[in-house]
Amino acid sequence: MYGGLKMKFGTLVRISDSNEAAGKFSQLISNGIESCQLIYKPAVYTKEDAQIIRKAAADTGIDISAQFVGFRDSFCLWDNRFDFINAGINSPIFGAERIEYVCSAIPFMQELGVTDMIIHAGHVPNNPFVDSYARMVSAVALIGMKLKAAGLNLLFETGPESPVSLLRLIKDAGCGNLYVNLDTGNLIMYGYGNPVDALTTIGRYVRNTHFKDGLPPTDPDRLGAEVPIGQGNVDFQKVIKLLKGLGYDRYITIEREISGSGLSDILEAIKYIKDLWYSVG
Repeated sequence: MYGGLKMKFGTLVRISDSNEAAGKFSQLISNGIESCQLIYKPAVYTKEDAQIIRKAAADTGIDISAQFVGFRDSFCLWDNRFDFINAGINSPIFGAERIEYVCSAIPFMQELGVTDMIIHAGHVPNNPFVDSYARMVSAVALIGMKLKAAGLNLLFETGPESPVSLLRLIKDAGCGNLYVNLDTGNLIMYGYGNPVDALTTIGRYVRNTHFKDGLPPTDPDRLGAEVPIGQGNVDFQKVIKLLKGLGYDRYITIEREISGSGLSDILEAIKYIKDLWYSVG
């Protein structure tokens, strides 16, 4: 699945209106940032908005590596307790409307010219025989098949699952267009794995990344803390060595969700990771 794409270093861009894209893309390019994942959650996805954003990307030269499709509701708590029921597309309460919203982004993405959709699927159970796992497989298969018919891929943001459970989900849904957005920090912050071991299990499915750092949880109900890159438990040197061993040559996307962080933090993180990438054998 790799080969032919020049490695690009980027970050996430959040917009609430399509007309914001040009300014935000220009700021990235002027600071030497080549790519971004787009986070855009409008009330209604339209082809007209996709055309505006696509033109802004072409005019500035930014490479939109993926569309991160979130949910329109605000019922995810981002914890390790209630989100077993609340957070995902397998939620017995909110799942149906989220699946509908995710699928509504397909024509928008086709018009945007971006092939990869990233979602937070929710907590993936380790036990493949429980109802919540059956709901997850069914939901993923539904979304995955609709995306496949449109020539698009579905990428899972890592974190609220063990890597082996995510591997099982990809295989059980069996759509052929299911991949991984490797979030190095989430794997530690949720407490279900770490990115070094995860790459042995799911590395061949990694198609995009969130490079961030974090600490393990000390409270079973809460995520561990995110910290600046290089100050947490992520062994970036080993992560990079494993990615290079897999032939990964796509996108390194810096994610910073620490309150008060800004562009300068992202630029520092890019320099830190870029220096490692080109020095690790």
